[in-house]
Amino acid sequence: MEFQQVRSYDNYIAANLQLNLLKEQGISCYLKDEMTITIDPLLSPAIGGMKLMVASPEADRALQLLDAADENYLQNVACPSCGQTALEKITHVVNPAGFWSQLKNKLINGSVVSLSTRYQCKACGASWSSIPA
Repeated sequence: MEFQQVRSYDNYIAANLQLNLLKEQGISCYLKDEMTITIDPLLSPAIGGMKLMVASPEADRALQLLDAADENYLQNVACPSCGQTALEKITHVVNPAGFWSQLKNKLINGSVVSLSTRYQCKACGASWSSIPA
């Protein structure tokens, strides 16, 4: 069976929560490089973190479940700045034009394109690189 990466994590707990969410739904999946990152967290940037690998035929369904779980969670998180529950996830895809930039992304991220995710409050406009606690 062929597997493909759907997400990457540098946090053991977040990775396992989402892994178990998919397993509960009957999706074949595992965490690649989990032990390496757990033993030496400083290697995470070098190897691209823990990779959530999903059976290729189930990848679309897995992404839908993960996105729905993220959206559900964001509806319950209050903005630290204004107190409103109006957070949204904004993902920006960067596709570099030059060969060297694409090669650098491929070596560092494992993919030619790179994704950056921000969380922004729709009420006050404040933004964060990770979900505010």
